[in-house]
Amino acid sequence: MMARAVNTRSRALLGAMAGALLLAACQGDAADKGAAAKPSAETLAALVSQADDLSAVAATLEDAGLAQVFDGTAAYTLLAPQDSAFDSLGPAGETLRSSEQRPAMVAVLRDHIVPGYLTPDDIAKAIELDDDGKVVMKTMGGHELTFASADGAITATGSDGATVRFAGKPLLASNGVAIPVDGLAVKVAAADGS
Repeated sequence: MMARAVNTRSRALLGAMAGALLLAACQGDAADKGAAAKPSAETLAALVSQADDLSAVAATLEDAGLAQVFDGTAAYTLLAPQDSAFDSLGPAGETLRSSEQRPAMVAVLRDHIVPGYLTPDDIAKAIELDDDGKVVMKTMGGHELTFASADGAITATGSDGATVRFAGKPLLASNGVAIPVDGLAVKVAAADGS
């Protein structure tokens, strides 16, 4: 069952890395490299709701009922746009956060979620091991995110070309990871429709 494409190979590599991480945790051999953080006993939804700079994401998760998904047992990795990412959009960001636009905001967030428990270190290792230096994963929204390294930072580029950078300490939950990012990995239309 060899991978037929880079996308499949990248997903398999990330899956294997996530599995190895879970196996090490089950054996009590936590990967302690000095900087490695221990996952919280709290769920992903709980940690996101407590983060000061993720209030727009937390509100959307709660209002749309997605917090229940992130309180479950399935593992997800959320690239969580910081509040400043929405602020930088001006009126478009304000409109996107309004209750009338909740379905659009949920669609945006679905393109920031990939399955599995992936830390920034896991993603960086997968990028390093890939021949092209890129890892492509399918989002819960059905689109692709391409992870790469640029100027010492990990970036994620959406299928429409929007690129974000990892920007902050990841939130390691019992059932997933939230990685703060500095923007939206999807292009958002301006409030005036342009």
